[in-house]
Amino acid sequence: MRRMDDAKLLKIVDALRDEAERCNHRRLIVIAGDRIWTLDKLKKVIQHLPYKKRIVFTWQKDFEINAEIEELKNSEKYLGTTYELLAIDLHHSFVPNDLGKLVNIVKGGGLIFLLTPTFEEWKRSTNFFHEVILTPPYTMDDIKRNFVRWVTKKLLENEGITIIEGENLLKLGTMECGEDRREIKIPQKFKFKRELYDMAKTQDQVRVLNLAEHLEKKGVMVITADRGRGKSSVLGMIAGAYSGKLRKIGVTAPDINNLQEFFKFLEHTLHLYHKHYTKGQRWIKGKNFKIEFEEASKLNPRKYDLLIVDEAAGIPVPLLLNFLKARRVIYSTTTHGYEGTGRSFSIRFLGELKKRDKNFMAIEMNEPIRYAKDDPVERWLFDTLLLDAEPCTLDDIKIQELEYKKYDIGNLLDDERKLREYYGIFVLAHYRNNPNDFGILCDAPNHEIRTLEKDGHVVCSVQLAREGNLKDYEEELYFGVVPPGNIVPDVIIKHYRKRDFSKFVGYRIVRIATHPDFMDRGIGSKMLEKIKEEDVDWIGSSFGATAQLLNFWIKNDFYPIHISPKLNESTGEYSVVVLHPKNSEIKRDFNEIRKRFGKKLIYSLGEIHRNLDLDIARLLLLNLPRDEKLELDEVEWKRLIAYCWGPGNYEATMDVIYKVASSYFFLRRRPHLNEEQEKILIGKVLQHKHWEEIGKEIGKGGTYVVIELREIMRKFIKGVFEYEVLEFQRRFHGED
Repeated sequence: MRRMDDAKLLKIVDALRDEAERCNHRRLIVIAGDRIWTLDKLKKVIQHLPYKKRIVFTWQKDFEINAEIEELKNSEKYLGTTYELLAIDLHHSFVPNDLGKLVNIVKGGGLIFLLTPTFEEWKRSTNFFHEVILTPPYTMDDIKRNFVRWVTKKLLENEGITIIEGENLLKLGTMECGEDRREIKIPQKFKFKRELYDMAKTQDQVRVLNLAEHLEKKGVMVITADRGRGKSSVLGMIAGAYSGKLRKIGVTAPDINNLQEFFKFLEHTLHLYHKHYTKGQRWIKGKNFKIEFEEASKLNPRKYDLLIVDEAAGIPVPLLLNFLKARRVIYSTTTHGYEGTGRSFSIRFLGELKKRDKNFMAIEMNEPIRYAKDDPVERWLFDTLLLDAEPCTLDDIKIQELEYKKYDIGNLLDDERKLREYYGIFVLAHYRNNPNDFGILCDAPNHEIRTLEKDGHVVCSVQLAREGNLKDYEEELYFGVVPPGNIVPDVIIKHYRKRDFSKFVGYRIVRIATHPDFMDRGIGSKMLEKIKEEDVDWIGSSFGATAQLLNFWIKNDFYPIHISPKLNESTGEYSVVVLHPKNSEIKRDFNEIRKRFGKKLIYSLGEIHRNLDLDIARLLLLNLPRDEKLELDEVEWKRLIAYCWGPGNYEATMDVIYKVASSYFFLRRRPHLNEEQEKILIGKVLQHKHWEEIGKEIGKGGTYVVIELREIMRKFIKGVFEYEVLEFQRRFHGED
């Protein structure tokens, strides 16, 4: 440990800057101490360094400095920007996502400064992130304070990181350079302009451009890359090169903010090709071309000559597969990055794509564009935020051999191999992992860990959130205050007016995932069986509904009790809450809750949930309590008979048909309808879709649906007013 004055500090900073420029890497410097002291040191460093593009992020702009100053809450809008110096003041706020977003705005040759309390004080302190993740009835005293402990450990372990604490140099992060960037070689044959290839910053970008030329006729292309590899910029270059050759180009992403680099390089390319254009907030158009952004859930792929899908890992697989209806498609996604992993995309979506189109082109981009390979700051970031966590490798497993384990996160942080196995399964199974998820797991007092393991290796991972025990908040909940977390109690109290539910305690399963090599073997179901054995009043979950996922929960006796009124715009899915009651008091009222959910859903299908997927709607409705009988009066029965065998039509009988359809799912005894007939009942009668619309959804024509609906209604009439039925058959059908 060496003591230093300002002159020594500036000498160290100069040496690190020279080394960063020579290696085309970044270097990270931690200045730890009292906030006023750390800001004073930063001001002197910034005044001394020759960098022009420099920015400081802080919780509150309560100081002046010779640099751009921005509040951390606005970090999202700086994605895709480039700076030579970045400083992050972490004294009041340490949101893990901010680290993931901001570190990579610095290019090679630049420096990154973290201003923190002394490490021991930092490990003991709480910050804004803790306030965000805290849920009642817990208090700040219950916060676990593990994330900072993990971060400081990784700062001490990794190369390229200098740590100055007080007046002491704890660690000097100088290191040797890695291999130099290779010279870019342009292919001998190419169709795009040579000048476009000259814009490429890496050989990987050249390879992508050359491959994209094969889309001139039609095809599918898939690009995967770690963050900072220049994929969004090369997509902009491809779109610009095809503009005019192709009239309508669509681009989508989970958020339009993901596309800043795309539009920037699109405009560079249009200038290169001397194309005049005008632009709006979501589009650019010129002579014979238009390039426009559309949200994934609203996009009609058939209208595009080329569809570009950026950050595809953040979009549900059913939507991605639907995009294949475009004549040409480019899918691109981040393999590792704070936005969410694309490893699951590689396994799940590419597996589906291979079944449908074996001729798609795939390419991976490895070379960083802003800095040289083996940048130590990137390695530290991946290591710290578990961006590259992977499951273990196992030959085979037998389900009866799996062992159920409970862990405190502190135990796993001390067993890094198991931590990476546990978290790596989430990375491969879920689209939207981000650093905040890891931070919550580390520090939230109500989050717990469960695993199924073979020989100490993780095969199934679960993250639980303990909810409830809210008796002190009962009045607030009942009258509309939404508590942080506590999703299941909020739904029961808000929508079913069950005040007493506040006293119960349960587990909400935040995430459950099985090792990708051993899926569809009943391992997830075994995990749920084990969780059900724990001593809580209820177990529930909330998730973006797909038919496959909903079926998994229902077959394990988790019943739907709520569906969100709106689609999640980034995923195109409705959120569903499911519940498995354990407490006898909850069980007593549970059929009533399920029944009310069903009635509410049926009423909403005609408007709010008119576009709900038929498979999902059917699964929800088929799992309602069946304890009713069909209640039609004499006139209604006779009108239904006239519709089925006589002169009645759908429009004139709709009220009765609706009454039958809305009762069907609750009937103790009901006629046998096949899957297609149940979908007609839902789509035509309950969702009020046009004949042709529902016909298209089931793969038939509109006339078929008209005829089939009569057949469906006839199944309800057996044995009712038989004389009337026979008379209509005789008069209208020539039947004796």
